[in-house]
Amino acid sequence: MLIWLINRIRAFKKQIDKLRILLLLLFVLIFGSIAFSYFEKKGIWDAVYWVLVTITTVGYGDFTPETTGGRITFVLVALGGIGTIAYVIEQLVSFSTKRALKKLFGSEAMKMKKHTIIVGWNTKAEEAVKELQNEDEAFLVVGSELNQAELNAREILHISGDPTKSETLKRCGIEAAKTMMIPLENDSETIMIALAARKLNPGIKIVATCEAREHVEMMREAGIDHIISYAEISGRLLAHAVSEPVVVSFIMDASTSVEGFDLKQIRVGEKTRLSDIPLSESEKVIALYRSGRFIFHFATDVMLDEGDYLVVISSSCG
Repeated sequence: MLIWLINRIRAFKKQIDKLRILLLLLFVLIFGSIAFSYFEKKGIWDAVYWVLVTITTVGYGDFTPETTGGRITFVLVALGGIGTIAYVIEQLVSFSTKRALKKLFGSEAMKMKKHTIIVGWNTKAEEAVKELQNEDEAFLVVGSELNQAELNAREILHISGDPTKSETLKRCGIEAAKTMMIPLENDSETIMIALAARKLNPGIKIVATCEAREHVEMMREAGIDHIISYAEISGRLLAHAVSEPVVVSFIMDASTSVEGFDLKQIRVGEKTRLSDIPLSESEKVIALYRSGRFIFHFATDVMLDEGDYLVVISSSCG
């Protein structure tokens, strides 16, 4: 509590200092304009113009003080205004530099909406990023041990910090995020991150990989919506590759939107017929998902209910 109070006092003091500078600049502008207009018998807007030209050190020379009062006004404006405007410019440059450095090192708080947060950076995360980029989805990467040089080179937004902590997740814009991906190899860390994310954003969709089959139920209890058992999927693909390698090739192609075939889902928003769903020539419905099960045999004019899903396959080769 004491540390929080000290930080608040420091922040308030900084705001007061900035306000003082702005008030001083405004005072110099008003005082200089009125004084120059009075002594030099110029219009008020000409006087304002003269003050602005003077404090910004442009100095066109089209208005030159000819009276003693005008010259004294010039000295006061120059001493008070030039230093003040220089300080303001220095603060603006400093702010821009600090912001650029924060973004470069992943310490800046991101202001994003309906984006995806990817926890960690590994091969699985890299493949997920390719898919999101291909779909023009907004995303960022968060982790405590990120390869910042690589992420900056690839122009990938990232946040450096412990994703199990609320402060780090808030810098990721967790409250406004729509999805979180956790492709980690440590199931315990995955569960902790999911619990922290669910607390800050109860409506976020969380997708995670699971290394140990016995942890699946714990992940469900932690609020993870979709759990991908990496070991099970790998084992099944290995088994199919022995006897049905073409099937494995088809699955691998269909799981990416970058090349080959692309699988996607379409949610039915209202009761309608399948034939009325707008599809392109390269798209084909291969399954209907209803009441928790897949239906593969259906007529082209089957009636669809609200909440049904269509599984559509399409060519992504162009």
